[in-house]
Amino acid sequence: MQHRCVVLILLGSAFVCLLPFQVASFSRPQHKASRLITSSITLLQQHPEHQNRRSQTANTARSRPSRSSKARHNFEAIQFNRWLSQFLNEEQADVEEAEQLLLQRVEEKEAIADYDTLSFNLILSAWGRRRSVKAARRADKLLQILLLHAPTLKADSYSYSAVLNAYAKSGGRRRAALRAEELLSQMENTMKVENDICHNAVIDCWSVSGDPDAGRRAQNWLTRLEENSQKPRPTRISYNACIKAWARSENGASKAHKLLERMQSIGGTLSPDKISYSTCIDAYCKCKTGLAEAAIKAEALLTQMEQAYPENEKMRPDVVAYTSVLLAYAKAGIATSKALMLVERMQKYANEQPNTRFLNTLLHLFAKGKKADHAETLLNSMKMSNMTDKISYTAVISANANVGNSTRARELLNELQSLHNSSEHGDKFLPTTKTFASVFHAIAKDKNCKRIDLDEVDSLLNQMSMLYNETKSPELHPNTVLYGLVFLIFSNSQDPRAPAKAETLMSRMNEEKLKGNPHVRPDATTYAYLINTFTKSKVHNSAEMARKILQEVEEGYRRGDNDLKPTKLLYSAVLQAHAKSASPEGADLAEELLLRTKDLYKQGKVYAKPTTLYYNAVMDAHARSGRGIVGALRAEALLNEMEQRHRAGDMELAPTTRSYNAAILAWKNSSAEDAPERAEALLKRMNERYGSGDQHCRPDRVTINSIIGVWARCRREGAPERAETFLRFMEHLYYDAGDVNFKPDNISFNTVIDAYSSSSSQDAAHRAHALYNRMKKLHESGDQELRPDISTLTSLRNAWDRSQCSEAQENARHIRQLIFNKRKGLRQV
Repeated sequence: MQHRCVVLILLGSAFVCLLPFQVASFSRPQHKASRLITSSITLLQQHPEHQNRRSQTANTARSRPSRSSKARHNFEAIQFNRWLSQFLNEEQADVEEAEQLLLQRVEEKEAIADYDTLSFNLILSAWGRRRSVKAARRADKLLQILLLHAPTLKADSYSYSAVLNAYAKSGGRRRAALRAEELLSQMENTMKVENDICHNAVIDCWSVSGDPDAGRRAQNWLTRLEENSQKPRPTRISYNACIKAWARSENGASKAHKLLERMQSIGGTLSPDKISYSTCIDAYCKCKTGLAEAAIKAEALLTQMEQAYPENEKMRPDVVAYTSVLLAYAKAGIATSKALMLVERMQKYANEQPNTRFLNTLLHLFAKGKKADHAETLLNSMKMSNMTDKISYTAVISANANVGNSTRARELLNELQSLHNSSEHGDKFLPTTKTFASVFHAIAKDKNCKRIDLDEVDSLLNQMSMLYNETKSPELHPNTVLYGLVFLIFSNSQDPRAPAKAETLMSRMNEEKLKGNPHVRPDATTYAYLINTFTKSKVHNSAEMARKILQEVEEGYRRGDNDLKPTKLLYSAVLQAHAKSASPEGADLAEELLLRTKDLYKQGKVYAKPTTLYYNAVMDAHARSGRGIVGALRAEALLNEMEQRHRAGDMELAPTTRSYNAAILAWKNSSAEDAPERAEALLKRMNERYGSGDQHCRPDRVTINSIIGVWARCRREGAPERAETFLRFMEHLYYDAGDVNFKPDNISFNTVIDAYSSSSSQDAAHRAHALYNRMKKLHESGDQELRPDISTLTSLRNAWDRSQCSEAQENARHIRQLIFNKRKGLRQV
């Protein structure tokens, strides 16, 4: 005998009667899943709108139809709702089909309805779980259909909250948030809102909108809840949603923190919880400015969590909070010692060991701090614990890139690919575009980059292409950043094939752009590197090519191609091309372009604002122009202009070491009678600036070599001795004081020896030969930069040829033999 128990469950405006009957079959057969009370119904039971309905039902009983017709209505609706619940909770449930079934019943308009508000709400909730803009719009449309059936059917707060949450989960950004605001306003105009659930959904819409104004818009809704007594009171959820909106807004970390402090001051049920603190910490982690201060504040919040933890178990910080603080450290470049202390704190308070994400962040910190040895040690420890992944290897490759160790970077790439080839972990060890970009960065920064085999660069590009064709992974798409690094390698290479390879790569990028590839779009930076490649490779007519490229880029930007927005690097590259032409015409063209950038900046084109790079290039152009004292005077005038404008507040025109070096070079090449004094006066100004704390104006080897050169070209008495004084000054700073910035090189010694070769001093040849012997001894002791060459020997021979001493002819003959042997390739010096 069947059981005849009756269970009454309050759902919306109807009682669900679980009687011994079979669920009627609708247009789709019953499915395998059989849940008499599904999770959707349970959620609806718990919603405030569906509670306390017994009294409402009793008050409206007199206006109902007859008991038999109402019972049949309940019976039919209950069957349909139960079937909907079972159907919509299946993994591959077709929400659209369920909606069509409901709308079919609505259109039939039977006297006895077999659907109710709950039927709509079940489908609204199902659309929300689809997490797409299309689904949110379908939910919105269905809500509007429900609203058209008032007062027979009445949308309740669950109906609205389902649609609002659908928009919050849709990824629809600003448009979704604006529509959510409209729906909430519509809801407030048609019913009394009993709680903050719908307001929280709107605030959450703004928090995920990606809109720069999201924090302010969310704050407005929170303020309305706080200040309007007719509206529901905000809860901790409301505040946390608003904190999240500020956290995801540009420069919103401080606003999020202020909101947390307000929660602290209110206290009680509004006291901040773990979510409040973690969200604020994450906000500081994402700051783009004031990084050091952001890291300090993030750590202070973490400390508050640690202090609150013993009394409040729910405030216990987790590995995510520690990872966020660590990332803030990494962005700010804070000492790694503090980062390592976080590990101890995490073990003490969170009772957790670092996970892979935390350790990868620590590797990133080591990479940024150029601590490749620390990164390598940590990677080895992670290997032993099977905690490595592609992010780990990429971070350590980046660490080696920052110290210019391209050999190790390539070894790590090959190790990573071997792990991928032998791994069963899918893409866990699959190298990414960022991995390859880090390897190219390592090659570009390697001190031997000039001698890099460009076939190896091609090989790396082919390796990446093969991996992409094999896996079709979107993480292996070549992009503009990666190609920009390849261009940087070309621009630094001494390989005569570099210009042709650079042109081929640029053609490939333009082809990809025409195909609509969003990842590969030549920009002003890549064109700047192309120009630098032509310039450094001494391609014929490179200055004219640079001028044409600049013209094409500017015209493209005027046509609306924002990828071609000119940059400071581009203008600097063109100016350098004019400078390296070493001609009066090049100096004039450089001056003309400098004046044009000034005019463009006055017209509001911020990208063209003259900088130190521009002035340095133009000064260099005058120094190499061959115009003698005219070029030197103009170069020094530009330096004076830079100093004056910097004193007036233009921080982008601060003179640098290169600025002073260009002006000194101009005097060196001027042949002016007072060139040595003018050059030394510039050196004195440079030293004074450096002594006052300007680290960017520190003299270096190039500076002193130019001063030596000025005196070497001077024919006055005592000039070679003055040049040698500066050489000995360099030797003292390097060999005695250990200052690598002043390490003498071939140019230093050769220039002084050449000065003595033209001197009429009786001991000139002896002093030249003494320098040669010192140079040879330093080379034999391991200094490869001081190997005497043909120039050294030629100047020394000339010095003995001019000498009147008895051993002059024999020494000159010996030097000639050394030159002959060296030209024959014999290792005799």
